[in-house]
Amino acid sequence: MPEGSARAVRMVWPPPPAPERVELREVFRHPSDLGIRPSVWQRLGNWIAGRGEAHFVRPAGIAVREEWVAVADAGAPAVHVFDRVRGRYARWTACGGAPLLQPVGVAILHDRVYVADAGARRAFVFQRRGDCQARWSPEAGWRPAGMAADEERGRIYVADAGRHQVLAFDSEGAVILRLGRRGQGLGEFNFPTWVAVDREGRVYVTDSLNFRIQVFDAQGQPLRMFGKAGDGSGDFARPKGLGVDRDGHIYVVDALFDAVQVFDADGRYLMVFGERGTGPGQFWLPSGLALDGDRIYVADSYNQRVQVFRYLGGSG
Repeated sequence: MPEGSARAVRMVWPPPPAPERVELREVFRHPSDLGIRPSVWQRLGNWIAGRGEAHFVRPAGIAVREEWVAVADAGAPAVHVFDRVRGRYARWTACGGAPLLQPVGVAILHDRVYVADAGARRAFVFQRRGDCQARWSPEAGWRPAGMAADEERGRIYVADAGRHQVLAFDSEGAVILRLGRRGQGLGEFNFPTWVAVDREGRVYVTDSLNFRIQVFDAQGQPLRMFGKAGDGSGDFARPKGLGVDRDGHIYVVDALFDAVQVFDADGRYLMVFGERGTGPGQFWLPSGLALDGDRIYVADSYNQRVQVFRYLGGSG
């Protein structure tokens, strides 16, 4: 069946006879997979440029807010924006006169979209309609990666892989908090790449080359960490995108395992979903992850698509 449509055979994890916890809901790589048709002007522009329908090249970061989906596509390079309520699609390739070079992270805060561009070493700020509003470059040597929005406190968190820290910005681009430095201890990083925030303002960081997840409070104090390098359940090989749901479950993408592992609030391993491959429910070097209610969006980078799963409930 076409991508984006309901599947004839349900795909669930864990497999029977265990209780179902996660199911695949949809897969999309084109606006039409979501029932979005290009406007007359978009079709004309595509015809003039000799392009077919818009599609992902190497989706990396992803953010979702109330059926508004933004995907940072490092391979395009572009940001794809899907408004599922109004049935609209946009593709942003530049901020003012500055072209996007390697957009890898994206976050949505209120009516703005924030984009981390590792190639340009900047964060770009767009209004919802696509107008470029600002460019952030807070200090030399920074290399922005994953982003997350804290709507309650009006903050944008950015993992800075170049300087082994996480920066918290206010909505206007002022740095208001710094987390971490290079090292192996609690509160220290070795190439942090992705970040998430829960409803209490706790900050979760993928500490990639320390092969673990670290958790900080809203004031930036380290709370705990979990994970280690390995190939067993709960271990990490190349941890990337992560998210935290309303029940405190922590979802972590692992690009080398081609799967998403799920942990409880204390970092105890619960389950895994996905496997290596190109079919539905399979991954090829997945990257970013975003949560919207019980929906889990995963950027399936080298399969050039986004897969959407649903959390069905249960604690194990």
